[in-house]
Amino acid sequence: MRGIVGYIFFFTCGLIAAGAYFYQLHPEHSIDDDLPRMRRGVDDAVERGKRMREAWDLPERQKDAPQESASQK
Repeated sequence: MRGIVGYIFFFTCGLIAAGAYFYQLHPEHSIDDDLPRMRRGVDDAVERGKRMREAWDLPERQKDAPQESASQK
């Protein structure tokens, strides 16, 4: 358990250090300007994931639904 907590802690420290280094190298970027863009990206990815899950589940729903033959129409 201590190992997992240690890995999470050092990974988080690495992310913070990488972010600080990025913003030092690119002064034209700021966290305040980048957060709304990241939020839109995350929202877009979540929406695409939902559509993919619905498309994945669609064949199951079609199998469960009774099939209509052409003669019944």
